[in-house]
Amino acid sequence: MILLYLLKVSACTVIFFIAYHFLLSKLTFFKLNRLFLLTALLFSFAIPALTVESTREISVNHQETPVKVAYSNEAAFEQDFNDNQLIKDSPTHWSQLIVYVYGAVLLALIFRMVIMMGIVQRSITKYKSSQNGKLILVQPHAQIKNCSFLNQIIIDESLTKDERDLVIQHESAHVTQGHAVDKLLVNLAVCILWFNPIIYFWRNAIDHNHEFLADQETLKTADKKAYASLLLNLAMPSSTLLAHRFSKLPLKKRIMMLYKKPNSNMKKLIYFSFIPIIALCLLAFVNRKEVIVTKNVADNGNYFTHVKVYKKDYFKTATVLDPNAKPAFNEAEVVLVLDAGHGGRDAASVALDGQREKDMNLRAVNILKEEATKRGIKIRLTRSGDEYVSLRDRLPIQPATAFISIHHNAMPKNGSLAFGGIELYVSKLNKNIKIAEELGANILGKLKQVKGTPVQNSLKDASLLVLRESQTPAVLIELGNITDQKSLDFITQESNLRKISNLILDGFVLFSKRGC
Repeated sequence: MILLYLLKVSACTVIFFIAYHFLLSKLTFFKLNRLFLLTALLFSFAIPALTVESTREISVNHQETPVKVAYSNEAAFEQDFNDNQLIKDSPTHWSQLIVYVYGAVLLALIFRMVIMMGIVQRSITKYKSSQNGKLILVQPHAQIKNCSFLNQIIIDESLTKDERDLVIQHESAHVTQGHAVDKLLVNLAVCILWFNPIIYFWRNAIDHNHEFLADQETLKTADKKAYASLLLNLAMPSSTLLAHRFSKLPLKKRIMMLYKKPNSNMKKLIYFSFIPIIALCLLAFVNRKEVIVTKNVADNGNYFTHVKVYKKDYFKTATVLDPNAKPAFNEAEVVLVLDAGHGGRDAASVALDGQREKDMNLRAVNILKEEATKRGIKIRLTRSGDEYVSLRDRLPIQPATAFISIHHNAMPKNGSLAFGGIELYVSKLNKNIKIAEELGANILGKLKQVKGTPVQNSLKDASLLVLRESQTPAVLIELGNITDQKSLDFITQESNLRKISNLILDGFVLFSKRGC
């Protein structure tokens, strides 16, 4: 995700900078150009981070029919993870390696920037001969001179009074206009987008714009020819990107701007041309999220969207009885425990496109949680990040209505072909198997409405610890086969995951109403 985001940011910078170069860079509206360069840079980072959510409701009319409990004779591929077994490192996918390399370079560049700031400040302190407020005079052989650094103005003490006054006036413009903030911002952007060549041109454009602004301020009182002559006399290569040097090579564009006739105000209309460019970037790079809400309508016209159940002694950990309660039935909170299978050092299988099952499980659980929250169902997660949780620690301890463990199937090496769709597991070894069967049958009955991927017609039995030992009605759902390309293509689409999630919740709602 981070790589895709950075690529979108880079694409935005390319579009904005090309527009700036051809439309604005030769104009004399330096303040407007500065505003554009900064805001466009911020837009480049902000636009790919935006998400536009659209909701589409689908109503399905059907009659509720009892789901018969049946079991498949096929072998189960899912196996418990042994805490004591040696974990073989799964092959690092190229995308992971790129992220690690990118992060290492980013940290190195930020560290380098901080070190450079320290070196500049140390050099100023070393060669300082006198100081008056923000004005610092340094020795002639100092490397850092005739420049401004943050809010300090550093001047060569050997300059004549007239030369010194011009340099001070120029550098004061940098300080009072806050150009140091721009420099820090764009240098940080360079650290983040170090792989993008356009960002270096962007930094140069901001540097040039700063000099144009300072020159413009200085020429309000200075003689243009004398000022241009001083620029040429003091010109030298820039030794740091963090300081504003009075005159640095090359000077051709800067001298040209000194003598260029100011543009007419009518040309400011050009800036309005960036409105469609911003709109184009929004259309091209903003994230889109479609939320599909499936409302199943029973024959009596009732929608299963919000859940209310009542306390009933049908299962040990789902019961919260108050012996002193007067009402015959007390409304109870519906709690669904969602388990994203595997995690941490237990990466499980690897998909054809390099995704790890543990990450896909967590993504699916987060989507299922979002859809459940819309219905007013309280959710508890066994893990919310890439962390290892032992099998026993996943089992619900607090009272809950049901426990659903989410996984993705895969074909083991040298193994028989795994089912290429959705499967649902329970454990016959659980002492309360009948209630787990009812939960599984209700969910499976709803999942049969899925279009685009096969659904196993019957429950599967597996002696998995989270199913076998759970004191809460528990099922395990395989959302698809990540080593089958067709199945992988289907379950990697968010809209399909949301459809599946809503059908799972429909089955859970039907199960939870059994106590009414």
